[in-house]
Amino acid sequence: MERLDALLRGEAPSHILPFLWMKGEDNETIREELVKIEECGIREICLESRPHPDFCGPGWWENLDFILPEARKRGMRVWILDDDKFPTGHANGGFIRNPEKKKVYLAERHMDICGPCRSGAVLVENFLQPDGKLLGILAVPKPDGQTLAVSGDGIMDLTDRYENGFVYFDLPPGPYRLFVLYTTQTGGGREDYMNLLDSDSVRVLIDEVHEKHYARYPEYFGNTIAGFFSDEPELGNVNGYPFDNTLGQKDRKLPWSGQLEAALREKWGDDFLADLPALWYESGEKTPGIRVTYMDEMTGLVRTCFSGQLGSWCEAHGVEYIGHIIEDDNAHTRMACSIGHYFREMEGQHMAGIDVVHHQIVPGFTEPVHQWIAGDRDGEFFHFGLAKLGSSAAHIQANKKGRALCEIFGNYGWAEGNSLMKWLTNHMLVRGINTFTPHAFSMQENDRDCPPHFYARGRNPGFACFAALMKYMNRSAHLLSEGIHMADAAILYHAESEWSAGNAMFFHKPGRMLMERQLDYDVVPADMLRENTASIEEGQLVLGKEKYPCLILPFSRYLDGETARFLVSAARKGLKVFVIDALPEADTLGRPLPPGWDQSAQTVSLSEIGEAVEKWEEKLGNRELTVKDGERTLRSFLLRRPDGLTAMYFNESVSRPVKARVSIRDKAYGSVTVYAPWSNRAESYYPKGQEFPLSLDPGEAVFVVLDKNIQSTQPFPVCTGTQPLCVDWKLSRAQWPETEFTGERLLRAGEELPNLSGPGYWPSFTGVYRYECLFQGEKEDRKCYKLLIPEASDCVRVKLNDTDLGFLAGFPARADITAALKDGENRLELQVFTTLVWSRKDGASTHLQIPATGITEIPVVECYETGQEADKEERNK
Repeated sequence: MERLDALLRGEAPSHILPFLWMKGEDNETIREELVKIEECGIREICLESRPHPDFCGPGWWENLDFILPEARKRGMRVWILDDDKFPTGHANGGFIRNPEKKKVYLAERHMDICGPCRSGAVLVENFLQPDGKLLGILAVPKPDGQTLAVSGDGIMDLTDRYENGFVYFDLPPGPYRLFVLYTTQTGGGREDYMNLLDSDSVRVLIDEVHEKHYARYPEYFGNTIAGFFSDEPELGNVNGYPFDNTLGQKDRKLPWSGQLEAALREKWGDDFLADLPALWYESGEKTPGIRVTYMDEMTGLVRTCFSGQLGSWCEAHGVEYIGHIIEDDNAHTRMACSIGHYFREMEGQHMAGIDVVHHQIVPGFTEPVHQWIAGDRDGEFFHFGLAKLGSSAAHIQANKKGRALCEIFGNYGWAEGNSLMKWLTNHMLVRGINTFTPHAFSMQENDRDCPPHFYARGRNPGFACFAALMKYMNRSAHLLSEGIHMADAAILYHAESEWSAGNAMFFHKPGRMLMERQLDYDVVPADMLRENTASIEEGQLVLGKEKYPCLILPFSRYLDGETARFLVSAARKGLKVFVIDALPEADTLGRPLPPGWDQSAQTVSLSEIGEAVEKWEEKLGNRELTVKDGERTLRSFLLRRPDGLTAMYFNESVSRPVKARVSIRDKAYGSVTVYAPWSNRAESYYPKGQEFPLSLDPGEAVFVVLDKNIQSTQPFPVCTGTQPLCVDWKLSRAQWPETEFTGERLLRAGEELPNLSGPGYWPSFTGVYRYECLFQGEKEDRKCYKLLIPEASDCVRVKLNDTDLGFLAGFPARADITAALKDGENRLELQVFTTLVWSRKDGASTHLQIPATGITEIPVVECYETGQEADKEERNK
């Protein structure tokens, strides 16, 4: 319990680095914001350069000249977002000055021609864009007139027949498609942006941003300056955010570079030019192999030229490189706004990054069809896949040191209050995320850009509760860091399968089946399933410090050949391999799978995979903690350290409580310590019959620690009585940031508690509502008392008999009132803080359902038996 003891003493390193938006503010304004950030217990910041009017200019340096010594004085570390525009890749305008180094695209134009023909000609000069550089011209047979498919055979290279803008040809009988293949720097996605596939292009970003910061502040590097943050770098071969941009789509330019061309020429040899049409059109049996090879080489260059180069530069200068890409709606294996392969791009970074913004995750919307700001999909990915990308990379890529980062809360709108933020925090924590970039602190008055803004120049009524939430987030993240994650399965990342077949099953499909049975998983890329990175020990897959009892292959027609060979060997050594629905037909290059492959895996249906893994684990008998009678909405996370186990359980339901039990395999654990990060308190109980109860309201989380050196005889407390506060409530309100309460109104006992932002009340009010009442309490020794607030919005400050008991967020919620409760008359004050949505009515909030304001269900005083009396109550039950 060493880590927990440190937390209880108030000791924890920083796990939070929020964005601080820089817009050229004066030093006093910046100082005030740093003070408020510090009040939240936050000791790192990430300077968001995007809105600054003079990035890497005199105005920017003036701001940093103040911020860096101020941060050093406060013991804070500073991260720097690495560009002047969103997304990362503009290089502070470097490609306007170095246009030859900006992005390059591979493009094609075509027309249909027909044979037999002798000395035919086509004017193709106009097919090339003004800057187009011709790669080649092909005449490709068309096998039919019903589809867009072209033949993979019988292709004629007409490149040397091009003259004076015309191409000349002789054709045998039949229809052909004439392809003009060329490269260009125009007509794709964001122009004047970096080419992630070109080392020299990426170097422009380093020269324009990183080197300039190092030249000015070398003494801060590696101490006050922690590193650089890349925000959503993209291949950018097409405009906008088409999350489905894959090969096989017509009229789309593709990522390209001289380095990629050289790699593909080496791979394809004399077939280089003839293979290119298959990147857009079906070309027979060779299509999967061509597409996999292109994506494999291309994403390998992203790793080498981009993240690898940036990561190496940062390491050489004593800092770290972090950030995230576009993962949205399964884009992480695709092109356009993403980078083709999540794990390869992450390899150069020192934390594994993701983000959740724009209502991507909303409680209850776990199915594929889910509308958020940028689209109508994919709620299932956002709930069951997104966070697991980050935590999995953190577990298996050694340079991450177990750190998984999530940019969180951004652009949900002012309708997003502390209660939703707490739910999102728990959602990420229970999936293994342990570092956070809250989005965002802004120093501009009434900033309309991507709210909420946490302090908001003192205009946010919920800021004090937000500070409590940040301390909860940091404590929880620290408790769940730096151990060995205990997964029940590894699931193969579907990148290569999707590249080859186009319709491969997403990894999060079986992942969901596991999570809904309180089984956990990591997603593992094929790159890791090699003899030099993976091993089999006692029938388990071993990747670094992680061990997996089994491996699951989502359905796909094709399987990476090296992976297949590794798994044949692994199965012989005892690894259990499950394949969903059916075995692959061939490897991703179209070749037969290795001998013995069909005997190496067990085929199960998607609906049965959770049960199959559970039975396999029961057979192995190595599950440390097993949930009994769990609900589909219950999530779990388990971590091992030398001194014991740490677990988190979270009920993600919006309406159903969970009542389950957790069995403990090892009888040497003589206690279960329940830790409450919000209040920073812990209590140890003994697990009766090697089990402990798990009772969670909707949206409630619990953290437990098991240590063999701790022995407790105290039973878990049992609720033995409830007292609903059916009393008169005096209601008043204070317009924020004023503190004087006015407009008293009496809410009679027995009346329905109203929505204070509803019709007939104060729908434009932003501030604090105060509920006051008197109630008769009965207090007995050796009993514990809690105040349950079943339903409220947004956050509530509890005061009992003039004792401030702090904030609550995320309802139902409880406050321990034992110390403040009196035997007899008690005075209770509940202050409810609103969000700014009611006055600002911002656009982002239109996508979020807003709960009723105020306390809308009667609070309840609960009595808990402790000690021997609790044991008696449990036996009576």
